[in-house]
Amino acid sequence: MPVKLIKYELYDLIKSKWLLGIFFFYLSVAYAFLDFGKDTTKAIISHSNLALITLPLFSLLLSTIYFYNNKNFISFVLTQPVKRLWLFLSIFISLSLSLIIGFLLGSFLPFYYLLGIDYTYIRVLLLNAFVIPIFTSLGILLALIEEDRLKGVGLALLVWLIFSALYDGLLLYIIILFSDYPIEKFVIFLTLLNPIDLIRLTTLMDTGLHEIIGFVGKWLLKYSDKLFMFSALLSSFYSLLFLSLGSLVFRKKDF
Repeated sequence: MPVKLIKYELYDLIKSKWLLGIFFFYLSVAYAFLDFGKDTTKAIISHSNLALITLPLFSLLLSTIYFYNNKNFISFVLTQPVKRLWLFLSIFISLSLSLIIGFLLGSFLPFYYLLGIDYTYIRVLLLNAFVIPIFTSLGILLALIEEDRLKGVGLALLVWLIFSALYDGLLLYIIILFSDYPIEKFVIFLTLLNPIDLIRLTTLMDTGLHEIIGFVGKWLLKYSDKLFMFSALLSSFYSLLFLSLGSLVFRKKDF
């Protein structure tokens, strides 16, 4: 039954305009960066920076809107002999997989067409894809908590704004405010708490641009061989955290 649910929902999502839009968006962006840019490394970094801004947004919006649009379907499935946990996981897996497929295919095809296989770019793409399960599970959680559709979408946009911009602004304010104190380790700790920042830093380390991120880059250089695995583990932790919270709410929710 879980596999059948995943197949049905994934097939439904693959046919949707959302996935096509995401695929063609990253296809055109990747092609533009690679075709018009003379430096491959800069093209990879530019594409990664854009992906780390847009992927959380797309993941949050798609997951919240999909959940609101399919409440009747969810209610119907729950009348069948299906465990709530399996239904919840099938929704999460199908949403995450569809976004990952759209992003990876759209981003990889132009690069392969223009330059062939580049393992650094593949690693960067995989790093960027780590944020999709995090914000997909968070989006589902927000939709479960907030009944009103408009408020739920607004809450998703606020969460995206916090992770993408406000968090870094607060971090910069702390650095300026306590510039006379030795707060380097504390700043590094706060930076690593944000999965978007961690993946961005790991991308810069992978492409050999650690000098531009100052003392954080110097510190991370000591652990550069373990940074990819650390990013994967921390991203998995965030995904499991939001997924567990969402599962608890879903199992108790009255549809």
